[in-house]
Amino acid sequence: MRHQRVLAAVGAAVLLVGTFLVGYRAGAVRGAAPPAARPDPTAAQFVLLRDLQRLVETRYIDRRTTSQQLLYGAARGMLEALGDPYTRFMEPRAYREFQDASAGVFSGIGIMIELKDGEVVVVSPMPGTPAARAGLAAGDRIVEIDGRPTREMALQRAVSLIRGAPGTAVRLRIVRAGRPLAVTVTRQVVHAPSVEGEEVLDPAARARLHRLRVGYLRILMFDQTTADEFRRALREVAARAPRGLVLDLRDNGGGLVDAAIGVADEFVPSGPIVSTVDRNGVRTSAYATGAARYRRPIAVLVNEYTASASEILAGALQDDRLATLVGVRTFGKGIVQTVFSLPGGAGAAITTDQYLTPAGRSIHRTGLAPDVAVGARLEGKPPAEVRRIRDAQLGRALDVLERRLAGPARPRTGVSMCLDATRVRGVGGSQTGATRGGGGCGWQPRRS
Repeated sequence: MRHQRVLAAVGAAVLLVGTFLVGYRAGAVRGAAPPAARPDPTAAQFVLLRDLQRLVETRYIDRRTTSQQLLYGAARGMLEALGDPYTRFMEPRAYREFQDASAGVFSGIGIMIELKDGEVVVVSPMPGTPAARAGLAAGDRIVEIDGRPTREMALQRAVSLIRGAPGTAVRLRIVRAGRPLAVTVTRQVVHAPSVEGEEVLDPAARARLHRLRVGYLRILMFDQTTADEFRRALREVAARAPRGLVLDLRDNGGGLVDAAIGVADEFVPSGPIVSTVDRNGVRTSAYATGAARYRRPIAVLVNEYTASASEILAGALQDDRLATLVGVRTFGKGIVQTVFSLPGGAGAAITTDQYLTPAGRSIHRTGLAPDVAVGARLEGKPPAEVRRIRDAQLGRALDVLERRLAGPARPRTGVSMCLDATRVRGVGGSQTGATRGGGGCGWQPRRS
C-alpha cells in the first residue's frame, strides 16, 4: 500500500501541474479565475512552473520546444534538486532501457558503469563483449561520449548515449591512471549471463580448485534471472566439487535486492537476511525461507567495486559467520532505490530506504571490511598489476578454504534481532508497479 500511495502522490502532482496550466490559459481567455475557498500553499508553488511555461511558450526564440520537453525537464529537475545521485527521473526510452538491462538483454558495448564523485566510472566490462575486446577496464573514467563531456552527467543519460543500434560505433574518451585514451567500440546485442563458473579462470587456478575439490562461482550482477541461474550453478558445483566454494563478488555493482536475497537464501538457514529502514524509521525484514542446503566452507571475494546488492549478500554471510570475506573494503552503498512506473511510460528511481545487515550494521559510505585483507584498490592500476592483485586474492581465498578443510569445523553463531514495530515481508520485487533495486539497476550500476 505504501507504494500505491507514493504512486498516487506522484500522479497527483503531474495532474496538478496540468490543471494549473489549463486553468491559466482558460482564465486568460475568460478574463476571470474562479475564486478559491481557501489558500492552497501547494497550488501557489506551482504558479512558478505555470508562469515559466507561459514565458517559454510566448517568448522563447525556438518555437519547436514542446510541452513534453518542459514537463520532463521539470520532473528531472525536481529529482536532481535533491542532490542524490541515485534518485533520478527516466523518460520513456531510458525507462525501457532500464527494464531491458534488468532482464539481461540489451544493445550496447557490455560495460557496467557508475557515478563516482560526479564522474562516469567503469565498474567492469562483461566478458566476451565489445567493451572487453576493446580493453576497457575497471576504474577507467569515461570523460567523453561521442564528444559530449560526462562530468556531472546523469547516469541514465550516459547509458543512453553509450547504447545504440547493433553495428554502430560509440567513441569514448577515457582516463586511465592519469593518461587520456580514445577508444571506439562497435555496439552489439548483449546477452549478459549473471553467473559464471571456473571456466573464466586460468589453468593453474582451476587445477588447484580441482585438487582441493572446491568450486568457484562468480556473480557479475543481480538481475531478474540471477537467483535461478545461481541455484542451478550451485547444484552443479556442489556435485563435482563438494568440499567448499569460492564465491566471487568482485566488481559486482549490485542490482535487484530480491535477486541478492534469493542467492543468500541458498546459504542462510534461518533468521533475517537484510532489513530496510524507511524515512519513518519503520524496519522491514526479509527472512530466510529455510530452504538453504549448502553447509560447506565458503570464501567470498570482494573489492572496492563490490556494492549494494552484492554487499547485502556478503554482509549476510559475514554476520552469520557462514563465509570468510577476502579482498579489500567494499564500496559502501547501503541505500535502496524503489523504481516507480509513471504515466506515459516514464519512470523514477527514488531512494526510499537504508538497509542493515542481519547484525544491524549500516554500511553506507563505510563498506564491509574483509576478514582477510589482500591486495589494493584497482583504480588507476595497469592491467598487469590488476591481474596480480586478483590472482593473489583468489590464492588467499583458496588458502583460507584449505585451512578450514584441514581443521575442525567452525560453528555457526546465530544472529537474533528484536524487531519491534516491524513489518515482516520479502524486501524488493514488483509490488503495485514498484521494484526495488539495491542500486540501480541504484545503486544498480547501469549496463551499457
